[in-house]
Amino acid sequence: MHRPRPLRPLELATSLYSETVTSARTGSLMYERGCLLFREDGTAARLLPIWPEGSIFNGTSVIFHQPAKADQRIAIGEQFVIEGEDLPWASIAQAEFQPFRQQCPEPPFFVSKVRPAD
Repeated sequence: MHRPRPLRPLELATSLYSETVTSARTGSLMYERGCLLFREDGTAARLLPIWPEGSIFNGTSVIFHQPAKADQRIAIGEQFVIEGEDLPWASIAQAEFQPFRQQCPEPPFFVSKVRPAD
């Protein structure tokens, strides 16, 4: 029997980089229940960002890695715009995302770009 494992402290959901952008949202990061989440301004919707591989979470900020660009630092609580693609959990089959799905039920959002909020 396969038992769920809790996420390791400061574990970050990452995947191969995708340039696909279907939506942009303004909000900030929050760390709750061992999950790094994005909370959208206005709607208060919460998402689980799936960051490009090479991104790092150190407990107070994310170092966003976008291939061929300078890494960007985003602090928890800092307002910014996140761009990428919403995908339902049902369309994500990779086993490495199962611990995130079990602990962080918020919908996944594949991050392609970040920028300061205007």
